[in-house]
Amino acid sequence: SMLQMKNIVDMSQALTAMVDASVVSSSDASKLQAFIQGSQRDASDDAEPGAPAAAVYESKSGNIVETLESLKEKADAQLDEVRKTETSNLHNYEMLKQSLEDEIKFANQDLDKAKKTLAESAEIKSTAEGDLQ
Repeated sequence: SMLQMKNIVDMSQALTAMVDASVVSSSDASKLQAFIQGSQRDASDDAEPGAPAAAVYESKSGNIVETLESLKEKADAQLDEVRKTETSNLHNYEMLKQSLEDEIKFANQDLDKAKKTLAESAEIKSTAEGDLQ
């Protein structure tokens, strides 16, 4: 087995030698053979195994930068919209608060007038009852 290892030039030959020498189990051997066959096909397709073909690799950083800029623009637009909505909601709240405070103020004035009128009516009634006796 060690004699075979000295004559091995590439990885596929090494894996084949391991399978032949029964260093690996039979289930692993079938997986290794499939891997070897796949890598041999890949190696025959490429002049340099492991190096990507020129047409396969293209710089995608421009698209990434454009995507990030687009996402930032969308986020800024959403932030502006949310700020406008928040400002509008705050204004509406302040208006409602002022309206309710005014309503409470006028209701308390009406209540005071009603109590005063009731007290005057009670006084007039008691005076009238006193005059009847």
